[in-house]
Amino acid sequence: MISLNGLAEKLKGEKRVALICHIRPDGDSLGSAAALCAALEKAGVEAETYCSDPVPEKFFFLEQFRSVKQKLEGEYSALIAMDCADIYRLGDAAAVFAAHKNTYSIDHHVSNSRFAKINYVYDCAANCENVYKLIRALKVDADKNICNLLLTGISTDTGNFRHKNVTPETMRIAADLIEGGADLNNIYYYMFSAQSSRRAKLFGDVMSRIRYFSEGKTAVISVMLSDLKQTGAKADETEGFIDFIMGIEGVEVGVCVMEISAYKFKISLRSKKADVNAVAGIFGGGGHVLASGCQLQGEYEEVIDKITSAVNKYLD
Repeated sequence: MISLNGLAEKLKGEKRVALICHIRPDGDSLGSAAALCAALEKAGVEAETYCSDPVPEKFFFLEQFRSVKQKLEGEYSALIAMDCADIYRLGDAAAVFAAHKNTYSIDHHVSNSRFAKINYVYDCAANCENVYKLIRALKVDADKNICNLLLTGISTDTGNFRHKNVTPETMRIAADLIEGGADLNNIYYYMFSAQSSRRAKLFGDVMSRIRYFSEGKTAVISVMLSDLKQTGAKADETEGFIDFIMGIEGVEVGVCVMEISAYKFKISLRSKKADVNAVAGIFGGGGHVLASGCQLQGEYEEVIDKITSAVNKYLD
């Protein structure tokens, strides 16, 4: 794997780059991409940020998230995948990425498949930690905007510093970003507190149907397309739902099953100690040991049976 300083030197030599977020973008993917984009521009490199899927409106409290484009346009000296464990998570940009001669991956997932020509993959709480260090290696000033972008990514990927992935280094970096002008209170409000009435209705409906397996050690919530239609909520408004069931007494693994089309489901997994990265890997997914995901196809009850049976093998 390339060193951090080596990565910084190579990036400073690029002319025009596209930083690509993963589909269904979260705060860490968006924050790490937008922060590095701003830093590279300070270093004299033309840079733009892309995502195949639209950015959820809740991120628009930071202006940089409004400028994320949905289509790659023009010629780039390099393409950079941000916070993405495999090439398929790049969505519509995957084919272009695979065909490009100069590609980078900057990521923190243990399941990363090293799909780029140049890979910097370091396991930490959030990819924004990696980008924070990279920006320091680039030797450019991390202004207030960059600090807010990075702290947004760290805050969202750690459940606002509640998850087990938080380390002393995570807290030191967060403190440095706050000293640099990041507003943690504002980030918390927009990422974890503010919500629409339609999201509140969806939350109540979904939580009223919690299902338990393995003698209560596994809790499953399901978000169906009919739920979204009935409440008027959007799929991205389910962010954080799974964290609620992880607080239920006796629950060791939380599962969120989201219907994305007929007979196709997105599975999110959270754990207190079981290796859910291994569970997701059974179905071609991946992520982190305590937080991972995959996709499954089939009838709803068949999907529930498959995922809960796989989880049961890794409990205890």
